[in-house]
Amino acid sequence: MDLFRNHVDSQTRRLDKGHKRDSEFKSFVEKEMNTNSGRFFGYSDEAVLKVLKEEFSIYKHATPSKKGETEAKKSRIPTYKSINHALNTGDYGLVFTTPQSDRIYVVTKGTWGQKSKSKVVKGFPLSTSMDKIKTFAKRTKVKHGGTSSQSLPPEERTPSMRK
Repeated sequence: MDLFRNHVDSQTRRLDKGHKRDSEFKSFVEKEMNTNSGRFFGYSDEAVLKVLKEEFSIYKHATPSKKGETEAKKSRIPTYKSINHALNTGDYGLVFTTPQSDRIYVVTKGTWGQKSKSKVVKGFPLSTSMDKIKTFAKRTKVKHGGTSSQSLPPEERTPSMRK
């Protein structure tokens, strides 16, 4: 079964042009077809390519079908290559996004006992106002990041911060 000879679409045409990701995808497909060819018995070439495209994207840590929404709000926020990268390099209260996401994230502290990590993210949809996201980030910095509660206006302080 030669998927690339039988299946002609824009993706396959790009494979021949030598794009690095496309050549990696082609080698991934060839490896999968050599090792697990019986797995795809009875499926059309298009269906097999679709499944392998999804698996390759998981393998490469990217979502293939999700481009991410583009909005002016998102363009003003720092972009990290992944959530894990932001967690490792950022501190509590960091506001960021990722290239393929349609959300804005804030680094906060995991509060589910021993099963949670010390840093986690809270995601906000793009429809959320930036004031709400910034307020949450400021409160997170005060609560977990070592910033003084005096840096917040009195109406934004929670009862535990007033003590």
